[in-house]
Amino acid sequence: MGFGGLYISISGLNANKRALDTVSHNISNVNNPYYVRQSVIHAESRYSLDIINGLQTGSGVDVQQIRQIRDEFLDAKIRNEMAAYGYYNAKSEILGEIEIIFNEITSSGLQNVMDDFWNGWAELYKEPDSLTIRGLLHENAVAFTTTVNHISTQLDNLQLNLNREMLNKTEETNVILEEIADLNKKIKLAEGYGKNISANDYRDVRNAKLDRLSELIPITHYENQYGEVVVSLNGRSLINGDYFNPIDIQLNEKGHGEIYWSDTGDKIELNGRGELGGYIDARDEDVVKYRERLNILVGELASSVNALHKLGADLKGNKEGEDFFKITDPSDPAATIKVNEKLKDFSKIAVSESGAEGDGEIAKAILGLRDVNLFKEYDEYDLGEDGYIYKDLELGEGSTIETVLKAIADKEGSMTLDGFYRDLILNLSLDRQASESMADNQDMLIRQIDGRRQEISAVSLDEEMASMLKYQHSYTANSRVINAIDEMIENIVNRMGVVGR
Repeated sequence: MGFGGLYISISGLNANKRALDTVSHNISNVNNPYYVRQSVIHAESRYSLDIINGLQTGSGVDVQQIRQIRDEFLDAKIRNEMAAYGYYNAKSEILGEIEIIFNEITSSGLQNVMDDFWNGWAELYKEPDSLTIRGLLHENAVAFTTTVNHISTQLDNLQLNLNREMLNKTEETNVILEEIADLNKKIKLAEGYGKNISANDYRDVRNAKLDRLSELIPITHYENQYGEVVVSLNGRSLINGDYFNPIDIQLNEKGHGEIYWSDTGDKIELNGRGELGGYIDARDEDVVKYRERLNILVGELASSVNALHKLGADLKGNKEGEDFFKITDPSDPAATIKVNEKLKDFSKIAVSESGAEGDGEIAKAILGLRDVNLFKEYDEYDLGEDGYIYKDLELGEGSTIETVLKAIADKEGSMTLDGFYRDLILNLSLDRQASESMADNQDMLIRQIDGRRQEISAVSLDEEMASMLKYQHSYTANSRVINAIDEMIENIVNRMGVVGR
């Protein structure tokens, strides 16, 4: 067998030792969710050529590659689905927060407050001269304005929090981009030492970061011939080798962050994909929509109540034409509505049309507004860049209850106050349920794909133990060959030629 057999056995020892090291590495990472199991690929070493005899002689075995057992198609598939999951999951959580703000699941929601407001007018119609009932009405009106002020403030705070979270998500995205570019550099350097060297642990870290990045923004990616991943967004490179193109943030006139390409300054459109897209759309669309609906509800109610209250006489019979509600910012009625300060003198509340004692016709007319179609469908409102703008009903001198009601009818409303508010809450609930359902569907799909990915890539202790036994037996076999060759050489050196001395 000679020294060639010794070299072959030593190569077998080295190859099996690396295989056992790989098995040990797999077992140590069995609980690492981002680890992809590795496998040693053995191949024959170079043959040596005997020029005289024209024969090739084997020289043993080499470790050709330590490869990862993964399906890149499943990786691309799961990352595509994670962009949709990130978007809908973010939106469902935010819409749930808006539901909590309106607080209709408890007895202190706006609907109950409005019920108390209307009940106050109903009681005052029965006893228009009672200061006690006027005081209760005033208290209920203040509760209404305080509630809508609070809801509006909470929606503003939610929008600010979403803007802050959007900035945090953008920063997280840029950090991940930089880390992936750095990992590209490390992988290229490590694998540049030879084709049989694989920087698999770096690849595991990089793939985990790609998973998170795909949840934040809708990326596409591929690996080039140098082992570097090239990441794109909307067809433009975010990462190419160790170069990365960070996302730039610019503030608009409202102080809200918007995302732009840092190299060209063009605005980035995420088109309803990714967690970052979910925060941006919720901030700029969903919160704005429900705040506008609240403004419409408050504004239309205030203008109609004010128009009728101006016609009435107070407890002393004076017609001073005072508004019941005051709105200081027409572009944001819900945030700025207050009960007229003058009405803290309860006698100033105008409920009499004629000024006669016991006349409560104005109170009756205001109470009747609850059943009047004050509101159009939300989509029928012509909302400009500033959203809903509060306007007083345009009434001339000598207006009466009938002319006010006719002016309201001319608005061609199709919904009552209660109907409009129920529609607001219903649409909010449906939007949340739709986003939650989409998020749940995406989560289920991702789990299914990840299950298939884990079947291929996850570490199985049973398989690793079987591989360990195989490589241990092979290692032992090679060591026995070496021992046998060692004994043969010892016999040749120490015993041959000894006879006859």
